[in-house]
Amino acid sequence: MVKHEPEIRRAKAKLYVEACNRAIHDAPWTAGRTNTIDSGGIYRALELAEQAYEAHDLPYEGGLSKMSKYPPGRFRWVWDDTGSADECVKVLDTKTGRSVVWPYF
Repeated sequence: MVKHEPEIRRAKAKLYVEACNRAIHDAPWTAGRTNTIDSGGIYRALELAEQAYEAHDLPYEGGLSKMSKYPPGRFRWVWDDTGSADECVKVLDTKTGRSVVWPYF
């Protein structure tokens, strides 16, 4: 795997954070529209939610039927340019206020 320069990794991280938040909070399915062309994004949201629960060492049960118990919207991805380029993506648990480095970037 090619390692990019820190400034390139930070720029990519910023775009990645925006994409994760869009998948979780701005997708059409969040408004109940699941029959649009990009409604498949719900599965991306569920995947991100599962990873976020794991990153926070929280229990998680997957599947659409468990979404109300484990809501993807509980998390927000944050771009932090104060640390190293390898740890500039963090995920914030809005329920507890705890932030951890996102290990999947």
